[in-house]
Amino acid sequence: MSTAAYYGRMETEESAALIASLGVPCCEAFLQTESEYLPSFGLKLRQMAGGMNVVSVHNRTFHFESDLLGQSPRQRADGFLMLETFLQTAQLLGAHVYVYHGPPRLRGANPTLDRWQPFMEEAIARCKARGVRLCWETVSWAWLNSMERIDEFARRWPEVGFTLDVKQVMELGLDPARVAERMGERLCHVHMLDYDENGRHALPGRGSSDFRAFSKALRAVEYQGDIILEPYAGQTEDTGEVLRSLEWLRETFHSE
Repeated sequence: MSTAAYYGRMETEESAALIASLGVPCCEAFLQTESEYLPSFGLKLRQMAGGMNVVSVHNRTFHFESDLLGQSPRQRADGFLMLETFLQTAQLLGAHVYVYHGPPRLRGANPTLDRWQPFMEEAIARCKARGVRLCWETVSWAWLNSMERIDEFARRWPEVGFTLDVKQVMELGLDPARVAERMGERLCHVHMLDYDENGRHALPGRGSSDFRAFSKALRAVEYQGDIILEPYAGQTEDTGEVLRSLEWLRETFHSE
């Protein structure tokens, strides 16, 4: 489960403690502000999480991810400095996945990806040096937003991994099972949330999708990563519903 589930209702370390109390075996740490990128905060979060594994880290897109690919050398230098601090904390937490949005796709922007090539290679290498894999996430309003992009990014950056965000994929009108098949062995991380019949976000098991085809597709590509429940705060007010959704996910994705 992601600590983002309680964003705005409690601080990140409090969210981790609550998730651990629910018996969840692993979590994603959504580090939401610059002070949370510091190793000192990582130590605090690690303590609050208890024995729960922190398997991935996420950050706010607009803090430094766009700067890594910026046109100004100084902008890039500052972005990579913040990335290094962020990765130190990820390493301290034991996280092996960095969920990366990349720049937003504003007003139909279509930059030449050739310009990004050396900067992405540097970001991927810095992550690898810390034992963390950069896993570009499917996001409807960012760059990994089509089947074609999956193929292109895989060709350009052979060591990049992918995070499949189910709700974002469905927002794009794509089938999560087909996306998983296209990502194949590069699929490293999965975020789960559903929609109800009225198009509103819903916890898995309470929405309109049963995800059996998706579960079968994950087994077909021999997926070995984690499946992270990533609801918004509006779906986590009832702890009983959260627990039922987590159990539904276990039954659906552990079944043969």
